[in-house]
Amino acid sequence: MRDSRAGLTELSLAEKVGQLLHVGIGLGNFETPTDWPAADMAELIETVRPGAVRIYGSHAGTPHFVAQYANQLQEWAERTSHGLPLLLSCDSEYGTVDVVDHETQAYPALMGRTAAGDRDLARDVSAAVARDMTAMGINMNHQPVVDVNTNPDNPVIGVRSPGSDPETASTYASEALAGIHAADQIAVAKHFPGHGDTELDSHHTLPHVTYDRETLERVHLPPFEAMVDAGVDCVMTSHVVVDCLDPDRPATLSPAVLGDLLREKLGFDGVVVTDALMMDAVADNYGYGDAAVRALDAGVDLLLTGYVPADDVVSIRDAVVDAVESGDLSESRIDESVERILALKAEYDLAERRYVDPLDALETTGSGAHRSLAREAYEQSFTLLGRDDLLPIDGEASVLLTGIRGVQALEPHLDAAFGDVVSASLAPAAARTLDDGKPVTEPESPDRQIGTLRSVADGLDVAVVTTYARESFPDRQRRVVEAVAAALPVVVVSLGLPNEFEQLPDDVAYVATYAQDRLGMPSPFPDAAGDALAAVLASDATARDELSIGASD
Repeated sequence: MRDSRAGLTELSLAEKVGQLLHVGIGLGNFETPTDWPAADMAELIETVRPGAVRIYGSHAGTPHFVAQYANQLQEWAERTSHGLPLLLSCDSEYGTVDVVDHETQAYPALMGRTAAGDRDLARDVSAAVARDMTAMGINMNHQPVVDVNTNPDNPVIGVRSPGSDPETASTYASEALAGIHAADQIAVAKHFPGHGDTELDSHHTLPHVTYDRETLERVHLPPFEAMVDAGVDCVMTSHVVVDCLDPDRPATLSPAVLGDLLREKLGFDGVVVTDALMMDAVADNYGYGDAAVRALDAGVDLLLTGYVPADDVVSIRDAVVDAVESGDLSESRIDESVERILALKAEYDLAERRYVDPLDALETTGSGAHRSLAREAYEQSFTLLGRDDLLPIDGEASVLLTGIRGVQALEPHLDAAFGDVVSASLAPAAARTLDDGKPVTEPESPDRQIGTLRSVADGLDVAVVTTYARESFPDRQRRVVEAVAAALPVVVVSLGLPNEFEQLPDDVAYVATYAQDRLGMPSPFPDAAGDALAAVLASDATARDELSIGASD
């Protein structure tokens, strides 16, 4: 085995191309039925020698288990011909709860941290998430999201964004970056040059944005400029066609976006990483191999494959090698990217830090300090609008708890705060939301649900109704709120993107939690958030100024 600090000149062309691959594991890909890295992952690491591995899915283990999982991946990498350490990443936008089911802590989404209005708190939360991740061996954080969420019907960004104006997004993304770096973790700002104004989800199709260059530079670029100025390590591309820059290619494949704008104009010289090539926006229009070659030619350094089979990973590697050997890509272009990746690994001393102590992972993620911070952050982030005189709810009140998600998770928290709590979940079993396209069981008709709720409401004092919007607010949920409000005082608890307030009756109280994203993550509704919500409902809450959470001017 070569020295683990192997440099560019010691790598073959195939090994150099391997360093550009950010392969995915999880969600049934390269794992055993018990969520452990499988033998075919060991074989892939030996064959392709990737520079990075992205962990997908929510695992049934504990932080101790995932630390061992990360150590196993690093051990397989150390056994390869060059022994270079892996960049190990995941999306931990809400904490390590995104990848581990048990004994992990959830924290507010970026929009929630913004809503708290406390820059120190925002930085502390990001640092805590990063410490939890690095204790588990995950050295790269696909954060912060810095997209300016200007389109309230955006189906993919929502509460993941710091906000809908560039100054807010820049400020709170910068605090997130400072927190990540305080924990000595690699940060990835995403999704360049902005995914916040799309009406389509690039996981499923190729979005276009049609604003002019002035809008791009005034609204969407400032947070990325702030990231570059603050020394962000990596920038992730968006699979979005920005017409004013390149009307023919998505940003991931565009020299105009990545070379002219990101490298030249913004002066970014760190690692450029793609969003997942398996996403339909790219995969359906270009195919993996062609997209990889085009992305590298445009200026990308690290190719995030997504959780694709081994044959596809090998085909991506071979397509890039063939492009170099045929002259379609220069080897010097490959060398530039490898040098950046090796420099990043050296800067964070990953060869010496590749293994972690699984006991430390348990102690860090389960610490009382992190639990207290999460509770404080959730409580500070909740925004109260509408009838603030409906709060606090009397401790002896009988409460109807209903809604389309989060009811079971919230019930014990409200039980501890109030008198009788009668729960009536409106979502079918195993459905992520009431509007889930593939529920295991169909929900009752709205009229029947409303009739049931009116019967249950008889004799109760107040209702807490959960709502959830991924983008626009579903009419079915609006009808439920109106029907319950006709029978009881209502406190609406918005779990997702808070787009519904102006469509609700005037006489309801409204608590925006920003706590769950387009996929309903983290699910179930986190305990720390449940504790914080019960405290807000049961205490004298003063309405904060409404933040700009919808479309900007």
